Amino acid sequence: MALYSRDYAEYWEDKGSLKNFSTPVKFTEFKKYVSSDADILDVGCGYGRVMKTLFEEGFKNIKGVEPSAALRQRLLKEGGEFEVKPLEDGIIPYKDGSVDAVLLVAVLTCIPENKDQDQLMSEVYRVLKPSGVLYINDFLLNTDERNIERYNRCQKQHGTYGIFEIEGGGILRHFSEERIKELLGSFDELEHEKVVYTTMNGNRSNGFYYIGRK
Repeated sequence: MALYSRDYAEYWEDKGSLKNFSTPVKFTEFKKYVSSDADILDVGCGYGRVMKTLFEEGFKNIKGVEPSAALRQRLLKEGGEFEVKPLEDGIIPYKDGSVDAVLLVAVLTCIPENKDQDQLMSEVYRVLKPSGVLYINDFLLNTDERNIERYNRCQKQHGTYGIFEIEGGGILRHFSEERIKELLGSFDELEHEKVVYTTMNGNRSNGFYYIGRK
């Protein structure tokens, strides 16, 4: 599930590769728009958690891309028999218009910088077929004291409110609704709902899921 620029790679090759990810996918809603024989790409697939569940839900044509060598290796050790390619320099290694659906499950949070997010969303748009479906889970800004303190502290260093650091050297981001709207501007919204998630570190956070069409 990790996707990031090289500046943040070390965490996902070390402590981050040992994390168990937790945000659930709304498979009932996903199935409304994506058929079981669709070509599906899990971007930032991590150790294959979502891919395995997609297979259990009846989807058969599933592949992934993941920048972390440690997470790709973990997928192999844990029995993931899927096509998974490295994701290098933010480039998705598939042809234009080659997949029916893309999933980004808690991926944007791993990409603190706007320019890297913009590049990823451009790549997602490129590889999707016309009328292809995009599914996203991710995290929104929180207003509790703990999060406000770390947003403010990290804004001085990173220049963006919502970026924060976690133990072990990870740098993540929670998003304003305005920023999410900017990122999804090229897609037609099908479903969009605010939710509350449990993070990989066991905390509660505001979030959302989104389904859109190219």
